[in-house]
Amino acid sequence: MKNFLVILLFFQVSINVLGQDNKVIRGVVVDENNQPIPDVSIVLKPSIKGAFTDIDGKFKVEKLKGIPYVLTFSSISFKTRSIKVDLTNQNEVYKKVVLFDEVEKIDEVIVKGKKKATKIKEKGFSVTAIETQAIKAQNLEINSVLDKTAGVRVRRTGGLGSDFEYALDGMSGNAIRFFVDGIPMDFYGASFSINNLPISLVERIDIYKGVVPTELGSDALGGAINLATKKQKTNFAEVSYSYGSFNTHQTAVHGQWVQDNGLTTRLSAFYNYSDNNYEVWGKGVHYADESTGFKAVEFTEDNPAERFNDDFQTTTAKFDIGLTDKKWADQVFVSLLASDLKKGVQTAQTMARVFGRVRNNEQTIAPTLTYKKKDLFTEGLDVNAFAGYSYTEGVLIDTTVVQYDWRGKIIGERLSGGEMGYDGKSQFTQKNHYQLYRANATYELPNDFKIGVNYLQTNSRRRGEDPFSPVYRIPYIEPQSLGTQFAGLSVETEKFDDKLLANAFLKYYGYNATVNDLVYTDQYEVIEYTNSISNFGGGFAVSYKLTPNVLLKSSLEQATRFPTPTEALGDGVTIDNNPFIKPEQSFNFNFGAVLGNFEIGNHKIKTEVNTFYRNVSDRLLFTVIDGQGNGQFRNINKVSGLGAELDIMYEFDEKLRLSLNGSYYDYRNNLEFEENGNRNIVYRDRLRNLPYLLANAGLQYNTDDLIQEDSKSFFYLQSSYVHEFFLNWPSLASTENKSVIPSQLIFDAGLSYTFPSKKVIVAFDMSNILNEQVYDNYLLQKPGRAFSIKLNYQLSQ
Repeated sequence: MKNFLVILLFFQVSINVLGQDNKVIRGVVVDENNQPIPDVSIVLKPSIKGAFTDIDGKFKVEKLKGIPYVLTFSSISFKTRSIKVDLTNQNEVYKKVVLFDEVEKIDEVIVKGKKKATKIKEKGFSVTAIETQAIKAQNLEINSVLDKTAGVRVRRTGGLGSDFEYALDGMSGNAIRFFVDGIPMDFYGASFSINNLPISLVERIDIYKGVVPTELGSDALGGAINLATKKQKTNFAEVSYSYGSFNTHQTAVHGQWVQDNGLTTRLSAFYNYSDNNYEVWGKGVHYADESTGFKAVEFTEDNPAERFNDDFQTTTAKFDIGLTDKKWADQVFVSLLASDLKKGVQTAQTMARVFGRVRNNEQTIAPTLTYKKKDLFTEGLDVNAFAGYSYTEGVLIDTTVVQYDWRGKIIGERLSGGEMGYDGKSQFTQKNHYQLYRANATYELPNDFKIGVNYLQTNSRRRGEDPFSPVYRIPYIEPQSLGTQFAGLSVETEKFDDKLLANAFLKYYGYNATVNDLVYTDQYEVIEYTNSISNFGGGFAVSYKLTPNVLLKSSLEQATRFPTPTEALGDGVTIDNNPFIKPEQSFNFNFGAVLGNFEIGNHKIKTEVNTFYRNVSDRLLFTVIDGQGNGQFRNINKVSGLGAELDIMYEFDEKLRLSLNGSYYDYRNNLEFEENGNRNIVYRDRLRNLPYLLANAGLQYNTDDLIQEDSKSFFYLQSSYVHEFFLNWPSLASTENKSVIPSQLIFDAGLSYTFPSKKVIVAFDMSNILNEQVYDNYLLQKPGRAFSIKLNYQLSQ
């Protein structure tokens, strides 16, 4: 590590020496209170060069000519300001620029501009907005970042690229929807999912819990997470590379070129690879052979096994070309995304069954068209539209005739072949055609009202191929389809000098599915079922600022969530289709308060508390239906619960930050009688396989001028706790036979160093410092202690 840092220092000094004849403008941008403003856009004329301020409000523009320039500083929250800088007779100029709040009068009501994240947080929705500027240098997955947030739990089945499930305030699984710039992420395929997307490509993460605004345009029932990618008007390029434990490599490239005529091209690409060959031991990780009398011998912490068929690789590239800042369009882009994913499949639902050659591959290609325009036809009318088509082809390869154990040894053969099941070999290819159309418009009305409309339509059609054609797969080879429609109407207003923010909305949901089922009379026959449902919902969100430091928030919604294609149509491998599946419905209510920021000298403290209630009917849960761990999504008629979360942040001198948060949920099965009239033996049981007590604590420290002048250093220590919970219904089985996912307490730490030019950042991270045996799902062990180092280089013109 020391040698590596010396090399980087030499590299940085070399750059400075070679470029000493360049003209440079640098400085800092602050507000009226002398507080730094990050992410301010800086454009230089006459040129196409520019920059953005960093988290400390600092900027630097290099390789300039010895001529006069006009610098224009702009941010959503502040008045645009231009200054003149003459480099004719000087090599370097330093400027401190003050930006003032943007103030405009609308019918004598004064409205001050605010940062986007601040606006989102102050609305009545239960929402957390995370700016990524301070953490983008760290080698952290988005899943890891969000897992430390109040009310959020991310459950993973293994290492890099493994399956995952989110819970927001206790609502989990597919009740949570994911978006990138307002577009559902599942449209782009598995490679472009939240667990693979590099955090360096993301500017802000919005987490909505329970109640979701109409502009996201989806049937999210338990909440939604929207990733807002970087939006810049200047040329830039950024590349990062990291290497870590288990032979993990991650590379990301992000860049943009803007010409004077508005022609803009963008490229975002990333590559992730890991052997995921971490050590595992304990229950389910065993072997048996003739030397032991075929008795099971468990691997231990002192003599662990190593995962050997769990490698993961994904390559994704997205290219955009279009025009910006035209009279008829702020943005119009044609885009193409292509991705390739390859991974080994190591285990089934638990680690008791181990596979040595099962593979899962997927390729996606997705062309799209995006259009955005503010003040279209008339002032106050803003529109954006999106249309896209994606084709995904996934194949599960299970064709070997040999069987493996946790030693990685072949222990036998099966003439019919196949490791996952007992139905013989399989090479199932699933082809999915997905169309998505989205339109969103808002219009400013008199008296501080704004109306918004949103429409989203999706159509998914899939069919399969399998050269071995096992009988059970026949329904999945024949075509199946699923289509949804969503329409939303909202009205929002700001009153009493911005103290009251209110949003009322109506939603329409439409669902149509064609699902196959296999029946046998005197021969096998496929029966096609059609399921068509429509529903309405609505709600409101309101916030009121009692004082400058006390904000009350409340929201409620009657929501509907339709089954996903996999829940309804199955995957043809481990998930059966369900022709009779019904949508989930829920009444969601939130009430909370934000207290702070309270400042005493150099001390700041902020507290957020949120309480909530959920009443869900026909909740969809995965139910295992055979001894091999295969199952089907089924409806549980009645589930309700309440909970609370607390988030506290303390900051000293803008350098030291301590954060604490905790969440508690109490969800119960409220179905008292079964359909046959018998009393439900798990009535009032706590909901199975759901964590209910979570806590996180974090300590961060940043300092300037360590090792080098104008450098920045950042250190953090993070801990996470999850209390033990039952895998199955608590009323079932005796105490000694209950399946329990044990309590988890893990610690992570890291540091980063930003060189004076702000172009080069090196970061070091360590996860699970104490090498704890960690589970998110029953008997599926996650990685132990792991290290990584990351180098980030940024070039902005």
